[in-house]
Amino acid sequence: MPKLAASANGDSKAGSVTKAAFAERVGLTRGRISQLIAQGLPVLDDGRIDVEAGLRWMEENLDPDRRGKGGVAGATPSLAEARRLHEIVKVQRAKLALERERGDLVNRSAVKAAVYARAKAERDAHMAWVARVTPLLAAELGADPTRTFAALDRLMRDHLVDLARIPLPELRDG
Repeated sequence: MPKLAASANGDSKAGSVTKAAFAERVGLTRGRISQLIAQGLPVLDDGRIDVEAGLRWMEENLDPDRRGKGGVAGATPSLAEARRLHEIVKVQRAKLALERERGDLVNRSAVKAAVYARAKAERDAHMAWVARVTPLLAAELGADPTRTFAALDRLMRDHLVDLARIPLPELRDG
């Protein structure tokens, strides 16, 4: 494993950080930094990592797509990285446009409105059923139509409340 000499002024700690601090700074795990050290990431004699040398080594030796976040925390991305990210966004937008064109994507608010309208229509149909069958049921049983309607109406409303408490399963493909 390559070792870097102390800095020109003899201070081996100038510009150097621990492996954990370097891992946090470049957005990788400490375990990944240990793997990179085994692959040649330079470390100082005291086991610390010179930040500039470490970043330079990563730029020269790691594939940008496999670097994780890479770079210095809070630093602006390089022009090449910005272009790469821009291309990724363009591809994602094109994919969404194609899915929308094919009808694979639907408008969320339109779906919510359709589900609400369907549920309301079903509720209204259930309540209309009560009004429609009450006279028939009362005649068949020889019961008071007003009391029969009140009982059926109460039972149907309780039933609809119970149905409303049942969560809809999440819609998923497959």
